[in-house]
Amino acid sequence: MSVFVATRAFSVSQRAVLQSDCKIATVLHVKQEAPLLSERQDRRKARTRAAVMAAAQRLFLQRGYHASTLEAIADAADVAVRSVYVHFGDKAGLYSALLDEALKLDKHYCDEGWESGEGPVGRMFGLADGYLRFCRNHPELFKIFRFPPPDAADAAGLEAASGRVATRVRSEVARMTDAVSEAVECGQIRPVPAEATAAFLWAAWDGVLVCSIQPDHLGLTDTEFEAVLDQARTVLAAGLLQPVDAREDRP
Repeated sequence: MSVFVATRAFSVSQRAVLQSDCKIATVLHVKQEAPLLSERQDRRKARTRAAVMAAAQRLFLQRGYHASTLEAIADAADVAVRSVYVHFGDKAGLYSALLDEALKLDKHYCDEGWESGEGPVGRMFGLADGYLRFCRNHPELFKIFRFPPPDAADAAGLEAASGRVATRVRSEVARMTDAVSEAVECGQIRPVPAEATAAFLWAAWDGVLVCSIQPDHLGLTDTEFEAVLDQARTVLAAGLLQPVDAREDRP
């Protein structure tokens, strides 16, 4: 009897140990799986968000802001309408997200171009080329940023996003103003009013880029339009650069 009891007690003890080991293994497995599950969910959310934003920018530009419903955007993105609300809140939130993405890209390309230039004039031309790369690499977001649907201007809920766009433009003009002042000081360009010159340079190059995003480039071939861009650079530089003899005469 005592042997039976001892054996039974040992069996119970074994089962308890096995159960404990199983629980530990289960906990460890869950802990190991949790990060993987979280990563998969994050990737799925990112894909959904990207699909919605890509569909939204196409429809906003094709149909306008008010005519682009969230239902149509969700359908174009092949997601549930609820997913759009979860990620962006409402249509104004979605459009604002597009603007913020455009602002981020604009800053990235312009900063990259600015830093590639040598001296104040080189930095300004580098900034212009960076702005051009943004336009060419992300034409739809560039349009949302600089040439949005006309009916988005007075849409409710977009005031803050529109304010961020205006602030971004002013920051670039201010940076160019400092560069113009520096170039005048060191004799690289002729004496000009810095702020007015910077505003003109920015607006002039912005206007050139309007042509670059037109479907037919004003009827020009790609090669011919590249020549237009080169000529724009030359005209802008010729209007600013100090003649060599004038620079030599500076004290």
